[in-house]
Amino acid sequence: MHDTTNLSQPQSLSPLLIPNLSDVITTDDVSQKGNGNYKADYVNWCRVAHLLHAHAPGWQFNVQPSPTGSHVWEAPNGTAYVVGFFTGPNGERTPDFPQSVMDNRNSPVAFTKVSARDFTDTHRRCLCTAAAATFSLAWQLWAREDIENPHRETQLKDDPAAAPSVQNIPPERRPMKPDQREQLKLSIGDLPAKIKKEFLEKFRKEFDVKTSQVFPAIQEVRHLTWIQNNMPVIP
Repeated sequence: MHDTTNLSQPQSLSPLLIPNLSDVITTDDVSQKGNGNYKADYVNWCRVAHLLHAHAPGWQFNVQPSPTGSHVWEAPNGTAYVVGFFTGPNGERTPDFPQSVMDNRNSPVAFTKVSARDFTDTHRRCLCTAAAATFSLAWQLWAREDIENPHRETQLKDDPAAAPSVQNIPPERRPMKPDQREQLKLSIGDLPAKIKKEFLEKFRKEFDVKTSQVFPAIQEVRHLTWIQNNMPVIP
């Protein structure tokens, strides 16, 4: 466990500074737990840690001490949680990421009843959830089913509306990398006003965008491909 008491407050981070690991996991990284309607895909916490070391070198997971010096925080209702964050190789610090301490039924644990086992289990779970939120690591699984607690059996939820397994997500439907999206934003923004309006309307019709603003809908690899193939050429 790293001592985080002297770390500075979170600094503003550009998405370009944070590694995008959205396309890192493969079917070899995904395990299954349960049977029938209670079967779920998950990535074990130690594999998450390995993928971070391999693809985001220098980024370290930390747990923030509470004002009392404990690594477990007390919520207003008397339950417990931990606060995780990542530090980067150049002094970056991501925002705090809270994670509830839960029992094997996913019910919150009272602050006064948190055991060492509860804390270590929550530490591992927070590592996984914070990695998904910060680096998009294994986001495909979190979009439909919690990554399983690595140390003890948990009751899986029956979710008939669950999204398909990661191996069934077509590459073109995966999110584009942040630097690609930022470059698209700049390129589209540089278009003359009239041409930009016409181009965005074409995108809206192509992908049936219902929102008033088009750019927030530009997220997936298929959007990147379409824009690259249809971007107006300005002499």
